[in-house]
Amino acid sequence: MSSLFHIFKNRQFQSIAISHFNTILGTSLLVPVLPVFLHNSGLSETQIGIIMGATAMSALIIRPWIGFQVDTRGSRPVILLGQFVLILSTIGYWWANSFLGFFVLRFLYGIGQAFYGTGAVTFASSIGSGESNSNSIAMYTLTTMCGLGLSMSMAQVAFDNVGFNVLVGISVILIGIAFNVMKWRTQPIQLSVRNVDRVPFMDVLKSNVVFASTLSQFATSFAFSAALTFIPLAAIDKGVNFYSLFFIAFAISVVFSRVFVQKISHILGLVKATIYASITMLLGIVLLMITISPMILVLSGFLFGLGFGVVYPTLVLLLVERIQQTNRGTALGIMIAAGDIGTALSAAILGGVAEHLGYFVLFSTTALLVAICTYSFYSILVKSDAKSSDN
Repeated sequence: MSSLFHIFKNRQFQSIAISHFNTILGTSLLVPVLPVFLHNSGLSETQIGIIMGATAMSALIIRPWIGFQVDTRGSRPVILLGQFVLILSTIGYWWANSFLGFFVLRFLYGIGQAFYGTGAVTFASSIGSGESNSNSIAMYTLTTMCGLGLSMSMAQVAFDNVGFNVLVGISVILIGIAFNVMKWRTQPIQLSVRNVDRVPFMDVLKSNVVFASTLSQFATSFAFSAALTFIPLAAIDKGVNFYSLFFIAFAISVVFSRVFVQKISHILGLVKATIYASITMLLGIVLLMITISPMILVLSGFLFGLGFGVVYPTLVLLLVERIQQTNRGTALGIMIAAGDIGTALSAAILGGVAEHLGYFVLFSTTALLVAICTYSFYSILVKSDAKSSDN
């Protein structure tokens, strides 16, 4: 465990960790309460779903292109541009007062997230080599969960006490701090050798590990978007006003699982760790199909967080392990783009499902999708790896 935290002595990692924590904390502070704020503003579930899904729609359009830019221009300028756009899109909440206004801001926010997210994960995965590289990725994803968990735990309480506009101001300050850390404290990551032949984009996309990872990331993001957007609304609909019980339990378990993700991956292997984590997430969703009560929210959040905390870092490590460095940004961009698709479809489709068919059908649809994608991931990688070992 001590060797795992040794990466914090690296100045480059210190900088990306501080910057990433503040970026995630700032952006995620608004996410759990935004659907409630929009609902209180008179928007329907369908409109809320479209607004929330706008982020993924815009990110999806440019994510693969951004991956190529990271590979050719470096991750640091891509990160800085993304953070600048995130600040602009967040400030706009102070003036937005209509469906179109909120949609445009979320669309712009998605562009910022596409630049920032692809650049940041590539920056972190390029620090060190061998064990230090694995430690960098593991601790980078841990800072993600610390920021995400803290923001989700405090969002509702802060929203109820200081209001949405103050939260917007806090978010802008946090992302601004992150921008300045990256601007003044980091050095550009050395690009891979330019005369090394790059694999064509479609060949990267069609490789087994990238395709399987995209399916898993798609399902994970679909389920996560469903939880973020509709659990608060479903809980309120069932008379449970303190919906943050789910997010608090999620925050605790996701940080716990991220701390031990490297040990889990070491014991089970990256592929099996991803499969078992996906099944754990599935169980958390199934609980929501039974009923929604304070106890169910806690149990569901705990199980969902345990699985969610493992899936993403194991997928990143899979790609880093099996994709050559010259195409790493492209591969990561494809995987994250699959998450964008999942987020966009989840928010857009499930909004109509919730409004017309109810929350039981919403969570049943989510559970079925996670189950199908998990089995597909197993079929592609476990069976193909078994055939390779036989040969």
